[in-house]
Amino acid sequence: MKPAYEKLFAPVHLNDSVTLPNRFVMSPMVVNGSTEDGDVTDVDVTYFERRAQTASLLITGAAHVARSGHAFRYGLGVDSDTQIPGLARLARAAKSAGARAILQIFHAGREAKSAQRAYSIAYGPSDDAPDFLPYPVTGMTDRHVREVIADFGEATRRAIEAGFDGVEIHGANHYLLQQFFSASSNRRDDHWGGSVEARMNFPLAVLECVKRTARELKPDFIIGYRLSPEEIHGDTVGYGVDESLQLAERIADQGVDYIHLSQWGPRGYASQAKIGSHRGEIITDAFSSLCAGRTLVAVAGDITSAEKAADAATHADLVALASAALCYPDFVQAIAAGREDEITMDVRGRVADLVLPQSFGNMATVLRGSGSVPEETIEALRAYANGASGR
Repeated sequence: MKPAYEKLFAPVHLNDSVTLPNRFVMSPMVVNGSTEDGDVTDVDVTYFERRAQTASLLITGAAHVARSGHAFRYGLGVDSDTQIPGLARLARAAKSAGARAILQIFHAGREAKSAQRAYSIAYGPSDDAPDFLPYPVTGMTDRHVREVIADFGEATRRAIEAGFDGVEIHGANHYLLQQFFSASSNRRDDHWGGSVEARMNFPLAVLECVKRTARELKPDFIIGYRLSPEEIHGDTVGYGVDESLQLAERIADQGVDYIHLSQWGPRGYASQAKIGSHRGEIITDAFSSLCAGRTLVAVAGDITSAEKAADAATHADLVALASAALCYPDFVQAIAAGREDEITMDVRGRVADLVLPQSFGNMATVLRGSGSVPEETIEALRAYANGASGR
């Protein structure tokens, strides 16, 4: 291994009971391998078996905590006790090489397209729907908000019973927790909306419910929180880094093992703040400064080479692999063995070796916007979805 990469393999203490042997995390990615009801399949299991050595912390794709929060046709679910045996298989696969297994839990809110198709209703903080949604949104009652908070607690219980080492609360990527935090999507004037402090109440209540469940059932259970540091679309601003840092401070005060920044685009891990007092500053640096000595910071976003991974490790405690975990599962082993020049995001001729669900190819165009994979990879994955052998 080259000296430049040694920090990536330095142990890091996640909490009093858990020390990770390296800084690598596998980012949560929906790979479309489950049943339409969210049950784990053999495809889900083999996908994680193939990536059991990809990182020291393996995070599943988002698992919905309630049927009303079901976003992806073949996404994971953790809304029923009947799913525990399948989730236990998934946890065992993820832990088979010694990694820690984390179940990401979420509610898609107004983005719950599968739930909307099934029940003809989608819920969000407020009634208004953005132009990009082809259906109306129903604002949640106070009772429904509290039911969903409890759903996160039940999902945590199921994750513990299934043998996962932790959960990651998905507060990013425009799903329900972010919708409540965003001034753009949250127009409420009650306990759950209004000021930036009030818009924090829902995500913080979810966190407290998850923590309470873990304290009662498994005190060393790992708890992470994923957030998008900014929500800016042209002239529409949901929040900027100044506000998300306020939320991160409250999250750190309540106590989590890590905060996971969901970044996007070329060198996304080093994205700069677009507005506010931190404008022009590397976002990850701002969060790392805030969280130093309180909790760890993980960052994702175009970490597709050894050089980028080493650079990301100068900004954050943990380096989260997304495209790299999909396209080159042996990324970490290649760096450790001094074979980093072999790493490639071009999957032509080796798609079958990646053990991806065939239906994942239908989502491959999502990778295009990330700027982290070549067009040839997207075309190869789409061909695989259409029945090509992948060899």
